[in-house]
Amino acid sequence: MKYYSDESNKAAANVMFLLLQILVLFTVYGFVYTSFVAVKLAIAEYHLTFMTYLPEVLALLLFPVVLYKTRKMFARGKRVRATVWMMAWASVIIVALYAHLSQLISV
Repeated sequence: MKYYSDESNKAAANVMFLLLQILVLFTVYGFVYTSFVAVKLAIAEYHLTFMTYLPEVLALLLFPVVLYKTRKMFARGKRVRATVWMMAWASVIIVALYAHLSQLISV
């Protein structure tokens, strides 16, 4: 007979959160890559400077920091808050990249 174990449930939750983080990371980096390609095309078309890449580089560097912070939050027992923060920051970054690209095209 198998007994209820909080440790196995906690380990399973950690693995599931890690898999969710990997999925969200791939999704955000897919948008970042697409933004890099779009900015490259906009630079060639409108003769912009290399500083146009700045929001994409910031998103590329800052999102792993967000994932690290939410992982620490998850480990402290704030599981729902960590999941919501991770998804919220992912959506904020995606919307910010979209807004940046829309500003480039209207130039």
